[in-house]
Amino acid sequence: MHMKNRIVWTLFITLILGSCQRSHKSDFQLYRFIDHLNIENIQSSPFFQIQDKKEVRNLIFPKKSFPIQDLGVGENPYELKRKLRVGGIERNVLFAPPKSQFSYTLDISQDSILEFGIGIISEKDSVEIQRNTSSKENGVNFRIVLEIDGRKKTIFQEYLSSPQKKQEPSLSFSTHTIDLPYKHKKARIIFITKGGEKNISFWANPVLYTKRKNVRNVVLISLDTLRADHLGCYGYKRPTSPNIDALALEGMQFLNVYAQSPWTLPSHISLFTSLNNINHQVYYDDEKMDPSLITMADVLRKNQFFCSAITGGGFVSAVYGFSKGFDTYNEGAGGVFQQNAAELTSKAVSEWLDKNSGKNFFLFIHTYQPHNPYTCPYPYKSMFLEEGAKWTHIDLLSHLGGKPSLFKGLSEEERQNVISLYDGEIRYTDETLIGPLLKKLKGLDIYDQTMIILTSDHGEEFYEHNSWGHGQNLYDESLKVPLVVKFPGSRFKGKKISSIVRLVDVFPTVLDELGINASDLNLDGESLFPMIEEKEEKDRTFLADIGGNLLNSHIPQKIAMNSGKNKLILNKKFTKEDLAFFIYPPPDMPPLELYDLTEDPFEKKNIIEDNSSLVKQLLSNINEIYSKPGKRKTGKPEIDEKLREQLRALGYIR
Repeated sequence: MHMKNRIVWTLFITLILGSCQRSHKSDFQLYRFIDHLNIENIQSSPFFQIQDKKEVRNLIFPKKSFPIQDLGVGENPYELKRKLRVGGIERNVLFAPPKSQFSYTLDISQDSILEFGIGIISEKDSVEIQRNTSSKENGVNFRIVLEIDGRKKTIFQEYLSSPQKKQEPSLSFSTHTIDLPYKHKKARIIFITKGGEKNISFWANPVLYTKRKNVRNVVLISLDTLRADHLGCYGYKRPTSPNIDALALEGMQFLNVYAQSPWTLPSHISLFTSLNNINHQVYYDDEKMDPSLITMADVLRKNQFFCSAITGGGFVSAVYGFSKGFDTYNEGAGGVFQQNAAELTSKAVSEWLDKNSGKNFFLFIHTYQPHNPYTCPYPYKSMFLEEGAKWTHIDLLSHLGGKPSLFKGLSEEERQNVISLYDGEIRYTDETLIGPLLKKLKGLDIYDQTMIILTSDHGEEFYEHNSWGHGQNLYDESLKVPLVVKFPGSRFKGKKISSIVRLVDVFPTVLDELGINASDLNLDGESLFPMIEEKEEKDRTFLADIGGNLLNSHIPQKIAMNSGKNKLILNKKFTKEDLAFFIYPPPDMPPLELYDLTEDPFEKKNIIEDNSSLVKQLLSNINEIYSKPGKRKTGKPEIDEKLREQLRALGYIR
């Protein structure tokens, strides 16, 4: 949170105050050539001609690329190790403009696999390295040589033509897999590019790994805007989630899980970093994650996991820093514009699994399908509608009249119509994404060894507290999300935990399951294993908040914290300017709200006056957290027009 906001909150509060086995170890080995490249590996490169290394980044690299900052990537000579974003996919690449030659000495195990991509990118405004050359070749020859005991053998060779500049940027690209039926210590593998020296060529994610059956996998699924209480396994009356319910029976459920924010961007950053918003300090749409933060993908990447994501883009776009730690980050499979986004995501996931099931992998899957607008395909959109329902699909925020009409009431019949459409979105996602994913994992015979985590970033309001959507309130309909965890071998099958936990607890739980030491990480969350193993029973303390005037909403700042099942909400007062923004006035909110979630789960009875000592203690705790000086600087994301269109479609911007 910005310093001025910390000061405001401090003053505001001050005034009010007056043993179970973990997953088995894997013998899987993954060698990333990108990570191991140093200056000694570079036998030839056009960059050798450049005297001033500061000029390198201005000479040849594409605009939508930047140096890799993933954990374990090592030194980065000439900034050749980069993330390249083209066509909705961001890849880790090793730039190798002709003539480049990279040589590695390494041990090759029996039945190893060499996997890589080759590519040439063309951009209108790219600046070429000035070299004395007579080469007029239009493409690049990619070649890989294996040397054993002084004997060299070409194991791969392919010529790529330069891409046609029909659009910017243009890309020629292909992926390849080579079996290496050798076993040799100190073999040499040499990557060579030759050809038209005006080409910007690269090797994408070159890796060497061994074929093993004893692998471990983690699949993390985030179904955006999914309320826990709209799933069958959480007691919902409608059959919205048969496949999620089946997964819950195979795994375990956490019944009271709180997100750290009621909107997508900060909530997902908390999920990946195990930090509360006040510690990662991304509150607004023009901020992105500090690249110095360590993410879940970072740690798993460093520990022999191949890390990939298939997402819906928008506020989980790579431009906000989410690709950190991922080998590939795909946000072009099932975006916000497609009514069948979950189905398109499912197809991309299936294709990815076919290619990567033999690795230790971490796969993050995200879809906006349950998010407004509620427009999924038939028969799902009408599955729960009453006969004669007014709407068979709706963009609710647009229908209401935008954010100035956020507090507009609808008739109860219309409200139920909207809820039915939302429920249809959930059922569609369940049947087209979750069901096929579980079937695919079983078909590939990796279901039993896979840790599957299903959750969401926040919920959705249906006028329970006189507003719609999300991002403006901290009531349970916005913050409570599902958390279903299927452990390898279906350990803890059928177990349910009712104690309060947080989304920030997911990251350390994954590390605990995999036996990865997290003692050197500064995390706000804690492993859930003490609860799972019944060594801890008390509710954990969650912290959730929103920044003021988020996305030009004219909603003031809010903070929520609990003590056990008692939940405190702090509401900053609306200014006169804020109130003038709304066509339909917001409900009158007191500065403090306290609810007993056991007796009053719908947060209707404010018990602030009868619990002064508890309120004083919670305010003191909040004051201590928010009065600490800021530690981080958030960057500014480069938002292009395509991303702006996605955010408009989601109703976030106009």
